[in-house]
Amino acid sequence: MIDFPGKTLLFAIGNSSRGDDGLGWAFASALEEAGFFPGEIVYRYQLQIEDAELCSHYDEVIFADAWKTDSDLLFAFEPCLPKADSSFTTHAVSPNAILQLCKDIYEVEPQSWLVLLRGARWGLGEGLSQTGKKGLKEGLAFFYNALHQRSLG
Repeated sequence: MIDFPGKTLLFAIGNSSRGDDGLGWAFASALEEAGFFPGEIVYRYQLQIEDAELCSHYDEVIFADAWKTDSDLLFAFEPCLPKADSSFTTHAVSPNAILQLCKDIYEVEPQSWLVLLRGARWGLGEGLSQTGKKGLKEGLAFFYNALHQRSLG
């Protein structure tokens, strides 16, 4: 069971003008519309090193993003652990690198999760593919159930 006992932050990562790359935003938008998320939601095109400071103020951090995979799974929900990598030197920083920076600089290690939503179409143009819509639906159902179980204690 997922437990979010303290302050929770959700990073919605993506770009809705690039097809399924907007899945992270669609996930967060659905949570906002349902009024069903017990924390703060921020939207990002990509993570930046400055996001490590923001993470340092939260007990839990969730990263929701589109997922390019050959897997048959439509979504994945998994722990996200601090890990140094070279992404902090590029224009986009990985969630793992953000958490490592948070740990190294602020001495804080929030409990963190990845919500990965499988996509199929990545070109310019708005709208999600059928694969993306299915992954979004299943990922939201899983997440809503986890939040409901948490509220039951």
